[in-house]
Amino acid sequence: MQWITAQRVSPKTGERECGDAVLVRREGEAALLAVVDGLGHGKLAAQAASAACESLARWPLSDDLTAAMRGVHEALRGTRGAAAGVCLVRPGALLCCGVGNVEIRCIGVKAPILLSPGVLGARVQNFRICRAALPSDVRLVLFSDGISYRAQLDALRHLEPESFCDALMRDYRKTDDDASVLVCDSKA
Repeated sequence: MQWITAQRVSPKTGERECGDAVLVRREGEAALLAVVDGLGHGKLAAQAASAACESLARWPLSDDLTAAMRGVHEALRGTRGAAAGVCLVRPGALLCCGVGNVEIRCIGVKAPILLSPGVLGARVQNFRICRAALPSDVRLVLFSDGISYRAQLDALRHLEPESFCDALMRDYRKTDDDASVLVCDSKA
């Protein structure tokens, strides 16, 4: 299976550093997709987002997703903390875990995504891992709360991933917060 990704990250208006981060990793036939939103904005939020991405960058994609989320949780202790949406994509399978105010949406397949309340690095009662079959021609969209949850994703489905990201940032971005979006199309 082939994955085509696009991403955009933008700091809050007036800020130099962005507290949101995006990570895309491939290892064999598996791919890791993550959007991390460090609490607040500016330098301390950027440090938290960076620590989360560093933890996910070291995690073996053959391992359990719960272990990855626990690792991020521990890596963020002593930081401002973060919300994050993490997806592990393998041929025919999707595993997701979201903590806090991020969004993980699937277009083209029904996936029972239920986010875990909490803040990575501070408090998370449990990590809800969502599993779904992943046929080809599915679009995954992960975004931070810097993008309006009212975004009409189905109306933008016809756009290629790069244009899709641009449209979300242009039409649904909140300028008073950091914003990030990651789009991944699966193709046979």
